[in-house]
Amino acid sequence: MKNTSDSYLSTSQSYQHKPQEYLFELEDDRSGSALTKGLYHQVEDWVALELTAEQMLGDRLDSVTAYAANDARQMWDAVKKNLLPYELAAGQLLLQAADPTQVEWLQHHWWDGEDSAQH
Repeated sequence: MKNTSDSYLSTSQSYQHKPQEYLFELEDDRSGSALTKGLYHQVEDWVALELTAEQMLGDRLDSVTAYAANDARQMWDAVKKNLLPYELAAGQLLLQAADPTQVEWLQHHWWDGEDSAQH
């Protein structure tokens, strides 16, 4: 029994092109047997099935790529959020260790013109 290529092409995941675009056309053979024609139609169905499987695999790969990108973004956001307190604490430690006089002068721009370019 011949599988119709319509059954493969009717799914939403199916390939957009008809298999006839990719298969060679059999010349009109006067002695063409039913076996030759049946084989031609069977190959046509296999090509349609293969193209549909290829399209489904591409769609699945797109889905996995989107999920992986989303997971990576969420993981990076979590890492940044968890490291922020440590970054702020390190900044506070550095400010406490710094010479308060120089910090005040830098914050208030009290340096002379020549010295402010160096600091």
